[in-house]
Amino acid sequence: MFADAFHTLKKEFRLDAVPFRHALKAAVAITFAIMAAQFLELQHAVWLPVSVIVVMRPSVGGTLRLGWKRFWGTATGAAIGVVILFFNPTNTVLFFLVILSFFLMILVRVFSYTAFSCCLSIGVILILGIIFTDGWQFGVERIVDTGLGILIGVAASFGVWPNMARKNLRTKMASLVELQSVHFKKLTESYLHGGVSESVLVQSRIDASTMLDTCAESFSEAAAEPGLQGWQRNELNRLIRSFSRMHSILMTMSTIIRRGYGGPLPSIEQAMTDILVATAEHYEWLEKYSLSPEDCPDEPDFEKSIDDFMSAVSEARVRGYFEDVPLERRNNISAFIWNIHALASEISRAGRRMHDLRYGRS
Repeated sequence: MFADAFHTLKKEFRLDAVPFRHALKAAVAITFAIMAAQFLELQHAVWLPVSVIVVMRPSVGGTLRLGWKRFWGTATGAAIGVVILFFNPTNTVLFFLVILSFFLMILVRVFSYTAFSCCLSIGVILILGIIFTDGWQFGVERIVDTGLGILIGVAASFGVWPNMARKNLRTKMASLVELQSVHFKKLTESYLHGGVSESVLVQSRIDASTMLDTCAESFSEAAAEPGLQGWQRNELNRLIRSFSRMHSILMTMSTIIRRGYGGPLPSIEQAMTDILVATAEHYEWLEKYSLSPEDCPDEPDFEKSIDDFMSAVSEARVRGYFEDVPLERRNNISAFIWNIHALASEISRAGRRMHDLRYGRS
């Protein structure tokens, strides 16, 4: 563990590394916040640097996105806390409300950072209201301190080595498509030939899922950055939804494979192999297009692959090869093919959205 940490530190300890630059500008911003808190003689000086620590992210978009959520959550929570203290409730009621606010804070922290900040601020202001007779004044101070801390963090993100999240989207998209493609190929191998362990399939799915979460965060940060038009922000959100649907389809296909009942039928095995290979090639095209669209070949004609496959299935039915096949196995094969078609549609849709983002809407 220590060896890995030392290796990472050694690798990133250089001036052109994003983590090193982020650590340096965050340290400068935190130091400036402490000095500002001392100069302004703030009663709760710690709130100012804490806000800087919380909101600053390596990218400008990440800082803006988190800072906006924290400001509105803190402002709303502090205002609610002040209103509650204005009615001068008993300490018993305040203790109950503090417990409730912290309970809700833990409950919603995974779903909404704004709601998390709101509940946290309510609890803090109510605790100060129990301890001090003029606790309501701390609500106003918390809003001001948080806003000033966010302002310092955003200014540092813009003013010192600004790192735009959208400049790295191309590489991250290519990595995501590659990991999804690897997972699809392992599913294909397991379905056609077997021999792929469950642990290997699970690991490839986890790798793709982790990268999907990373891309979703980067896309959200990029959409928060200035310089984008409204339709571009919408296209970024739609593109990550396409990747999410592709991942969901792969998870469904993994479930179908577990109920594969021996893989494809011998009568359509070659046609099944051809369409799986065509889907893998479609994935490879998307990976190349995400990296270098200028040098990428034309998109494969997947509809022709579907037509060829359906022709092979129709011929097998005419010849009576499906008559002795159990209904459950036929349904399983149909579900597998339906998901392949849906996956190819999402790949094409993702390619169109990448095109629109780079070259504008046609």
